[in-house]
Amino acid sequence: MGGLFFFLAFLIVGAFFLFGYAARLMRNVVAGVQNPLPEWDELGEYFGEGLQLFCIVLIYGSPIILLALMVGIPSAILSAAQSEDVRNIGGGVLGCAWCFIAPLGLAISFFLPGALLMAIVKRRFGAAFEFAAIWEFIRENIGNYLLAIVVYIVARFFAGFGFILLRVGIVFTEFWAIVVYSYAFGQVYRLSEQKR
Repeated sequence: MGGLFFFLAFLIVGAFFLFGYAARLMRNVVAGVQNPLPEWDELGEYFGEGLQLFCIVLIYGSPIILLALMVGIPSAILSAAQSEDVRNIGGGVLGCAWCFIAPLGLAISFFLPGALLMAIVKRRFGAAFEFAAIWEFIRENIGNYLLAIVVYIVARFFAGFGFILLRVGIVFTEFWAIVVYSYAFGQVYRLSEQKR
């Protein structure tokens, strides 16, 4: 089922179910459920919560999207000009813009899992934008938080091997990486609660 919804994520709608499933898995891990993988039995709830989480990702990603559009479109126009000097200016502007986009993207990628985790655990959309609380959580659990990021990066690396399996296996291995991500960050929150 996870592979099927990952395949449907190419049509966007499947992503909502995946986000919702990941949220339920995280809450199960935080609660200490022995077998935390949820069943695919509450699709309406998964869709509703997944839509909210998808919107959070879009909001966090919007500065990068806007900056890329503001710089990318003029650069593309300049790069298509007849004059070589104008084309070089277009390429230079694009290169300079990436000096801002890349660090901003890394910062958002670092902060976003914490924002999603807060929204999922507290079951409030607004919790994803309580920046001080999120930063405090990350700072207090920085070791486990960084470990969860590393675990996810390794899982994504191995998920790429699914492409070798007739190019169809990728939908299942990528879903597996989502499960690993959800479990890892669920454990970060669970361990943070045990320290209190």
